Amino acid sequence: MENILRMHQSHVKNVIFIMLDTLQHNYLGCYGNTKVKTPNLDRFARNGILFENAYSEGLPTVPVRRAIMTGRYTLPFGGWQPLAPDDTTITDILWGRDVQTALVYDTPPMRLPKYGYSRGFDYVKFCPGHELDHTVYKDVPLDPGMRPIDYTSPGMVYNEKGELIDDASTALLGEIDCFLRFRQDWRSEEDNYVSVVASEAERWLRDIRIKTRPFLLWLDSFDPHEPWDPPSIWEKKPCPYNPGWKGNPILLAPWTPVEGRITDDECAHVRALYAENIELVDRRIGMLLDSVREQGLWDETMIVITSDHGQPMGKGEHGHGIMRKCRPWPYEELVHVPLLMHIPGLKSGKRVKSFVQNVDLAPTMLDALGLFSGQGMDSGYGFPVFGCDEMQGHSLLPLIRGEVGKVRDFAIAGYYGMSWSIITEDYSYIHWILKEASQLDYTSTENPGKEKMEDEAMWSCTAGAKQEVPDSDELYDRRADPFQLHNIIEEQPDKAAELLRTLKLHIGELKTL
Repeated sequence: MENILRMHQSHVKNVIFIMLDTLQHNYLGCYGNTKVKTPNLDRFARNGILFENAYSEGLPTVPVRRAIMTGRYTLPFGGWQPLAPDDTTITDILWGRDVQTALVYDTPPMRLPKYGYSRGFDYVKFCPGHELDHTVYKDVPLDPGMRPIDYTSPGMVYNEKGELIDDASTALLGEIDCFLRFRQDWRSEEDNYVSVVASEAERWLRDIRIKTRPFLLWLDSFDPHEPWDPPSIWEKKPCPYNPGWKGNPILLAPWTPVEGRITDDECAHVRALYAENIELVDRRIGMLLDSVREQGLWDETMIVITSDHGQPMGKGEHGHGIMRKCRPWPYEELVHVPLLMHIPGLKSGKRVKSFVQNVDLAPTMLDALGLFSGQGMDSGYGFPVFGCDEMQGHSLLPLIRGEVGKVRDFAIAGYYGMSWSIITEDYSYIHWILKEASQLDYTSTENPGKEKMEDEAMWSCTAGAKQEVPDSDELYDRRADPFQLHNIIEEQPDKAAELLRTLKLHIGELKTL
């Protein structure tokens, strides 16, 4: 009865969940950015709910999806791996109930064989081509006029003698070659990945779904993930965020640190292309949201917009010395994510300061639908209907309604077997589990991280990238040093020890739930 009343009070019949991969939260106007133009997401935030302290707990791409789908933490248990047979997902819970489900996506890791991330959806539409889609485009001949070297800086690839610098250079050219085989046929903005995914989602809403039934639509766009390929490149126009650039467009950078490999100007140009990609994402998601309104669904549909993680974009306030997610680093630029919601019937224009995590999203969406029940039950048709009793996340509806002041005292984040971090109002502490290890040396029997490295051999899609971590743990003052540039662990050892105890205790408690 309580769940039914909540559904009535919030007027929620449907849910649209929008995942925008690699979207840095502070590149959005609603999070304080004054340069990148994101009018649609900003309007959505003004008229909805914005979470100021949303964090992904277990990185990168795949573990985040698992946490969101199951409402369970991944950081203490596993990383880049398939859904387990005994994982109960949001689609498992909706299966057998009167809610149709759809997944529209172009995110390659979600489609990995046997990984199971499309499991349980009634409708699945994969849009091919994004990031090294060898299965579809490996045999497509590349236009001889499109040379991979013309889409990155020669200085990233060749030394002064005109020789390839190292294997990373060869890999970079191979990546770009694969991208270009698909992109050579683009004719307009409509061909861009986020455009295709958003259009397919809109088509499902308008033409395919059963109009009389509630629904959950999961839209998963790999944009604005690299390659940094906004319309200006294909239209051969100056990038609006760096119109004076005279060099090549830089679709990708190497996995190596930027120091000595990428100039400051090149880093700035990459950030400009990334900003333009975000502008495109904003425009196409805005068009989808307009369609939701036009179809009369706005006042009965909860909409959640978030990202799995951010993106290191160079040095200083932009990151910790890399341009791609090739280190198991739980720094702010990676783990702090945007989270925006529209919930019919609830107060709009609200900014929530409380710490929330990606594991809270499934409980919140199910609660809005009136289905956040604890136990499963028999369907009456010979198969079980699963409940939410295994979820570790919290429904955020009581927080949004002001019934509680917070759902947790802090957030956690990290990479399985490699790094843990705890984020409080005043501090962030990073605990490095794996030290002085890389893809090149993890087989050493003397390496204390050997077992964990083998368990997590595919921790990300960055084959060949060194898994480098600092030599010691780190402590940062969140208020005075938001970009985590000044490690103060030697100045405040007692605070560091306190946070480490809290972090280890919390991880231990999660393992018992």
